[in-house]
Amino acid sequence: MPASISAVVMVGPVASGPEPVRWVDLARRAAAHDVVDQLRRQPGLRQILVVSPDAEAFASPGVTPVVSSPAPPHVGHELARLVQAHAIDRLLYVGGGAGPLLDDDMLAALIARLAGAEALVATNNVYSSDWAGVVPASAVVACADRLPRDNMLGWVLSEEAGLPLHAAPPAAATRLDIDTPADLLVLRLVPGLQPHLAATLAALPLNTGPLRAALDILATPARRVLLAGRVSPEAWQRLNRVSRCWVRVLAEERGMVASGRAARGEVYSLLADLMEREGLEAFFARLPAWADAAFIDSRVLWAHHGFELDAGTRFASDLGRADDIDHPWVAAFTRLAAGAAIPIILGGHTLLAGDLLALCDLVPAGAPVGP
Repeated sequence: MPASISAVVMVGPVASGPEPVRWVDLARRAAAHDVVDQLRRQPGLRQILVVSPDAEAFASPGVTPVVSSPAPPHVGHELARLVQAHAIDRLLYVGGGAGPLLDDDMLAALIARLAGAEALVATNNVYSSDWAGVVPASAVVACADRLPRDNMLGWVLSEEAGLPLHAAPPAAATRLDIDTPADLLVLRLVPGLQPHLAATLAALPLNTGPLRAALDILATPARRVLLAGRVSPEAWQRLNRVSRCWVRVLAEERGMVASGRAARGEVYSLLADLMEREGLEAFFARLPAWADAAFIDSRVLWAHHGFELDAGTRFASDLGRADDIDHPWVAAFTRLAAGAAIPIILGGHTLLAGDLLALCDLVPAGAPVGP
């Protein structure tokens, strides 16, 4: 009998709030529509469940909408309920906005791996899962309490449930998901996106000028580039292979959320300390003396200061919209970064992981960038 694989796509409620928050939500939902269409083209699936407060918006032939609460779900409990209610034996889970660069062949290979396994957890990132295949799906039920968020799937199911692990090789397709405006800016430059996401990004008034300037610098020999924050070692290594730039790396506070350091107020950033000693204006005035472009994980700086910022503030900063920010320090930081003499790209941890990997893919081929 052929293996029975069920796909579950979880999509959050429609976001409200400032424009940048809604833009990220629109892109996440567009990516979810694309992945549902891609899954519908896969012959190896028994069923496709889309779980969302407005699940009917994703209804299409072969798709079962599952209406959920508008409150953020406890992922483990929700998946356990679905596994039991829909008799799921082999599970393919995809989070909303996850895998926007996955193509049909990658999904087919993942499904084939699940079909041939007796026991397995296959994920894009064991430390921060955005999608995961689980065999048997009953392992999710047994560990449900330990899975409040999807990023714990790979680690908990391999380390605690003991399932053999397959972690996909680091690449833009496996490490880039949609969480912040920086992800939208990078995806806007990537050719060949799936249709829903491509149309959504084309319709948004995104200013890709600074990112294009930074990409030009990455492609120019002997220029100087600063990477600061939770730098992915794989992205840094990839940049070293495809670019002939001098790269200055300040890798700090990786794992600050997962370890609890951020929640306990224990984050310390060398870059934030330097900014305090120099003063923000002096720091940004001096930065062009030792970098021609900078990619900065601003969340590390904010955690250093103990700032608790809402999504509207975080995303406005990523887009350089200082006038939309009420927080004095973050507004000043954002204004100075946006007005600096060099391109400075701000974002979260994905900026220095999946986003940077995607930019590296544009460097060696000299690929044309989108509008």
